[in-house]
Amino acid sequence: MMSRERAAALALLLFGVAGAVAASRLTVGGPARPGPGFFPFWLAAALAAVALALLLRPAVATPPPIAAAERPRSGKVVLTLLATIGYAAALQPLGFLLATFLFLVILLGVVDPRRFTSALVISAATSVASHLLFKVWLDVQLPAGPWGF
Repeated sequence: MMSRERAAALALLLFGVAGAVAASRLTVGGPARPGPGFFPFWLAAALAAVALALLLRPAVATPPPIAAAERPRSGKVVLTLLATIGYAAALQPLGFLLATFLFLVILLGVVDPRRFTSALVISAATSVASHLLFKVWLDVQLPAGPWGF
């Protein structure tokens, strides 16, 4: 009999293959000149690959113990919601790079507490990487802010 995990992996594999086939009907392009099917194709291919890995993984003889349910942390949910609203409000006046950096510092430093230097480094790296991906590589219009970047 097929476990629920294997059934879900099989469904995701079929969904990923169908998505890749559908996306390949669009112009996929390449990394230098991505077409409209580039992102959907590779996203579907990644989904299919992960689903295949889950499907081929040997079945575990005994299921892992289920951890006790954690008490919901509504404070973190509210703080995340407020940070997201603040991010949306700060995007135009501060620009994508600075607003994204501050948003990630709040999420990594306050919502999911980490060492402050770790939160700063991860936030800076993620902000710069996403700026390079969207602004430079994909040529997406992003809010520039007062500093022009």
